[in-house]
Amino acid sequence: MINKQYAVLAPVTLGSGTPCYTPSGWVPLAYIDDPAISVMTDFKEVVPVTIEPHFRIDAALAKMKIAGVRLLLVPDVEDNIIGIVTAADILGDRPLKRAQELEMSHHDLHVEMIMTPLEGVLAVDMATVRDARVGHIISTLRKYEHQHMLVVEIDRMTHQHIIRGMFSTSQISKLVGQDITVPEYAAHTLAEVYHELG
Repeated sequence: MINKQYAVLAPVTLGSGTPCYTPSGWVPLAYIDDPAISVMTDFKEVVPVTIEPHFRIDAALAKMKIAGVRLLLVPDVEDNIIGIVTAADILGDRPLKRAQELEMSHHDLHVEMIMTPLEGVLAVDMATVRDARVGHIISTLRKYEHQHMLVVEIDRMTHQHIIRGMFSTSQISKLVGQDITVPEYAAHTLAEVYHELG
């Protein structure tokens, strides 16, 4: 039962320099030469987390924490994506500047006031991603200084772009077991894939 009483566990005092167990034989889940698709969040398999543009930015941040993500897609009334909002957008300088510009409280800012419109979002084509390696994705994210990159493909019915998935520096870093924003992860740019494979 929820209201059942439990005794408090006795805490242990730790000394500095205490060792820690790690799984024996642990290896990264992905490598820099692996296919790029292996580190992509595929929206055909994972439901993208969204937030409506009229929600307050505090609600957006709370939703990110609950979902364990650092980016939310922002849909319009027809569920077409019009922009993105990231944790960096909310926790950075942008809300303060926008609040001053609009002469309103930081608390009252809505997602649509600080989101990045879709036209300003870094994106690559799924056809290119299929031929790319993890290193190409890392180089592209670093070159454009973005933490996220959308993946789009052409819808066979409408012949227009549809968002297929996303890459994120935090997800890739977890999979390769290192911070991919550091310089030693430099690789060829995604545009050079064609040359390498041709």
